[in-house]
Amino acid sequence: MASPDPSLPEGWTLARVAEVAVAEDAVLLPLDTPVLLDGAPVRPSLIIMVGGRYVVRDGEYLVGEMDGSGVISCWASYGDDLADVLRGL
Repeated sequence: MASPDPSLPEGWTLARVAEVAVAEDAVLLPLDTPVLLDGAPVRPSLIIMVGGRYVVRDGEYLVGEMDGSGVISCWASYGDDLADVLRGL
């Protein structure tokens, strides 16, 4: 089993993130990646690309897409349960 990544919640690995999201893989992005929620900047503590979407932790989990300029635009908060968010992708 893969080692846990210290930036993921306790008990989570990128392999588990991909499995729960029913995606091929999951990748961590740098925290300096620009993220917006309804046009306002967000200071993420975690950014995961999984299943063509981006899951961003900013207190709660946000979901969004990256535009051509490398900015992730999120549209809503999906709560604080990572498993629920991933199953909803």
